Amino acid sequence: MNAGAPPPVAERWWRTHDSGDGVTLLVEAHITPMLESNVWHVRGHDADLVVDTANGIGKLRPAIDRLAGDRPVIAIATHGHFDHVGGLSEFDDRRCHEADADETRAPFAVRIERDDQPAGVDDMFAYYGFEVPERTIAAVPHEGFDTGAWVAPGARPTGFVADGDVLDLGDRRIEVLHVPGHTPGSIGLWEAATGLLFSGDTVYVDGRLGYDDLEAAEASLRRLSALPVRRVHGGHDRSFDGDELELVLDGLLNGGLEAL
Repeated sequence: MNAGAPPPVAERWWRTHDSGDGVTLLVEAHITPMLESNVWHVRGHDADLVVDTANGIGKLRPAIDRLAGDRPVIAIATHGHFDHVGGLSEFDDRRCHEADADETRAPFAVRIERDDQPAGVDDMFAYYGFEVPERTIAAVPHEGFDTGAWVAPGARPTGFVADGDVLDLGDRRIEVLHVPGHTPGSIGLWEAATGLLFSGDTVYVDGRLGYDDLEAAEASLRRLSALPVRRVHGGHDRSFDGDELELVLDGLLNGGLEAL
């Protein structure tokens, strides 16, 4: 266990990118590609929104506070998988769909060191075309960080969101869409005024997609296909436009759906 030289301390844990429309992307800069996921910060007049919170290895809240200033922050998990709820506990207002509440509280217990990983990690990595590395991070977030002790953290939600709920940021209104399929409680977030869709792991590009419930997934994807989407910010990989979303959905709905 914990073989090899200890990893260096990262000068900066988060990589950030201005995605336009008052949206900032944050990604953990020192994590293996398989576990890399997107955190989206949405700036509002009266409050800010954080969509997903990555793995919880390095602290997310300080990076969000630099963007949000004194505005209150609503943190929402699009679903309960470990790579989307890791930093959720850092926020006072933390929400998910009730159907994913149990997994949000106690996500799959991924570890950092290869020899510490739980059963099922090899299959999970293989599904997405990766091998499990000896260590899932190339640096640690701070001095004294124990790579052998860390385990994917969960969070107790302080509230739940349901289909049709509206998140009011003052100058922005963002609707919750319940889109089960990847998980029972998967949600999307839709801003009709700008045509922005935060899709979580229900749909993204350049990576393999998988669903727990193919029938539910098909219905959810058909629902997304009816929206006048201008831009999609997914749970992984790059953002893409409505035309590319249409192509991806067409492929998925015509024989491309795969079970996890």
